[in-house]
Amino acid sequence: MQSELIEKVKNLPQNPGVYMYKNKYGEIIYVGKAKNLRSRVGSYFFTKLEKNTKTYNLVQNISTIETIIVDNEFDALILEADLIKKYKPKYNIVLKDSKSFLYIVITKDKVPAVVTSRKTNLDARNKNYGPFTSSGTVRQVVKMLRRIFPYRDCSLSKMQRHRKIKEPCLFGHISVCSSPCVYESKEEIKKYRNNIKKIERILSGKSSLLINELEKNMKTASRNKEYEKAAEYRNILERLNYVRRNYRDPLEYINNPYLMEDKRRKVLEEILKIVPVVKEIPSRIECYDISNISGKEAVGSMVVSTNGALDKDEYRRFKIRYKNTPDDTDMMYEVLLRRFNKDWEHPVLILVDGGKPQVSAAIRALEDANISCSVAGLAKKNEMIVYRDSSGFHEVSIPKTNPGIQHLIQLRDEAHRFAQKYHHLLMSKTIQV
Repeated sequence: MQSELIEKVKNLPQNPGVYMYKNKYGEIIYVGKAKNLRSRVGSYFFTKLEKNTKTYNLVQNISTIETIIVDNEFDALILEADLIKKYKPKYNIVLKDSKSFLYIVITKDKVPAVVTSRKTNLDARNKNYGPFTSSGTVRQVVKMLRRIFPYRDCSLSKMQRHRKIKEPCLFGHISVCSSPCVYESKEEIKKYRNNIKKIERILSGKSSLLINELEKNMKTASRNKEYEKAAEYRNILERLNYVRRNYRDPLEYINNPYLMEDKRRKVLEEILKIVPVVKEIPSRIECYDISNISGKEAVGSMVVSTNGALDKDEYRRFKIRYKNTPDDTDMMYEVLLRRFNKDWEHPVLILVDGGKPQVSAAIRALEDANISCSVAGLAKKNEMIVYRDSSGFHEVSIPKTNPGIQHLIQLRDEAHRFAQKYHHLLMSKTIQV
C-alpha cells in the first residue's frame, strides 16, 4: 500500500490545493493545505521520519490520499479551515494542539474590532471565523481586508482613552484605522458598522453579493451627481477586486472537488473558439519568447500549459547559437527548429510573443521540420490574436474578460518572464568575467 501511495504522490500536480489523508476505514484523519501539492505531500513520504513521533504515526495510518486543486493559496487556507471544522480529523488535533489554531474575530462591541484569537480565548458572543492552522496567512488576509475597510483592532480601554483625549492613535493618523474613537455622530458609527458587515460577508464567502451591492451604489451615486461618494465606492471596488480576484466560496470546492478541472476545461474550450486555426481542444500549448540586448546573450524560452494549467516541469530554455545581431524572427525560427529536433511531445497550439513576423517565422520553422501544428501570435500592444490561414493573416481582438484570452496572456507573460530570467543570468556571468 505504501508503494502505491508513493507512486500517487509522485504524480500529484504542482498546484495549490488541499490534501486529505484517509485511514483504511475511509475516515479523514488529516487535512492540510499546500502551495505545491506534490512537494508538500511528498515531504511526508520522502523524508526520514523519527519513529514514535506523531507524524510518523500519522503516515503509518494513511491508506488513501485525496486532493482538491484550488485557484490560489488564499482559497486553500479558507478551504482547509472549512474541512477541518467539518470533519474534525484526528491528527489535526494530535499534531497541532487546539491552542495553536487561529481565528478571525469580529467583536460584539457597539464599535466592533477585527482581531485574531486563539481558541482558548474565544467568546461565543463574538463572530468567530476559523479555525485556521496557518497564523501567518491569516494575518495576511486580515491585513488585506484592512486596506479595503479600515477598522480598529485595539482594546476597548485603548479606544476609550483616545476618545477622552479626542486624538486618534498612530494607526488612525496613517489611515490604517478609520479612527472610530473620535467619531462624533451616529452617522459615522453607522457607516463604520456597515463596513464591518461587509468584512463579515467576505469572510463568509459572500463577496460576490457585496460586489454587486457596491457597484449598484456607485452607479446610483453617479446618477445623483454625488461624484465624491461614487469615487469612494469605485476605490473600494478596485481594492476589493484586487484581493478577491480569484477567490471562491469554499463550498464550491467541497460540492465539486473537480471545480478547477472544470474551469480549465472551459478555458481550453474558449481558446478553441477564439483561435480559429485551432481545430481540437488545446491540451498542450507551448508559448515562445526571445530576450536579448542588441543581440548579445540572446535566449529563447518555451513555457507549457498542460490541460489548462502551467506545467513548469516542461519549461525549456535555449541559448541562441547562430545570431549575434538583434533579429527576433530569425531567433524564433532557430528556437522552434531546435525544439522540433527533440523527441518531446508535440503541442496542439504554438503561441509566440509577437505579431505577423514572429508567426511567419514559427510557421517557416514548422514547415522546414515537417511538423503540422496550429500557430498564433499574441501582440502586446492591444493583446491581439494573430494567425494565418489559407486566405492570409488575420488579427482578432477578444474582450479581456474572456477566460481563453486570459490564459493566453498568462502564458505569454510567463514566457517573457522565463526568457528574461535566463537572459539576465547569462548577462551577469558576462559582467563577472
